[in-house]
Amino acid sequence: MKTNKISIMISALLLSFSSLALESDYNQPINVSSVSQHAKMKKNTIVFLEDVLLTQGSIKITGDKLTVIRGSLPNHEIMIADGKVATFYQTQDDGKPFDAEANSIHYDVAKGKITLTGNAQVKQLDSQINGSKIIYFLETEELIVNTEKGKDGRVNTVFLPAQFEKPKTDTTENKNSEKEE
Repeated sequence: MKTNKISIMISALLLSFSSLALESDYNQPINVSSVSQHAKMKKNTIVFLEDVLLTQGSIKITGDKLTVIRGSLPNHEIMIADGKVATFYQTQDDGKPFDAEANSIHYDVAKGKITLTGNAQVKQLDSQINGSKIIYFLETEELIVNTEKGKDGRVNTVFLPAQFEKPKTDTTENKNSEKEE
């Protein structure tokens, strides 16, 4: 009976996580694997420890520890992945990969907000953003990047020129081939 309650609680806690996923990910099962887990039924929390991997369709979260806190309402869970490097990966609806890593990844399901803290980094295609804290809003795909006050740190963003190239048109290609002849 106790195992059954834990399984139901895990399923209920994690089902709402699908809001991060591709449309096709919504119907995918959520799988969490770790070396150990500790469920605190009265506190509505589950802690997964050591080599944690959460997957659902294209979503992948890794860390040394994943804490899932059940909210008082459905889809109000808080998920916190911690580690030397905690990672988040998702294929977005437009097919672009979204890679993030930090010492801590805090996901507020109700707000659709991911907060990366400690050596935070986001990569998408050839662009990369680094800061001490990155906040990402899933619905608007808005990023807010900060560094720690009082330190010489700065927010760093790298854009590679390939992303800014204009696509070649037929007339441009025709002119180039005429010059070669």
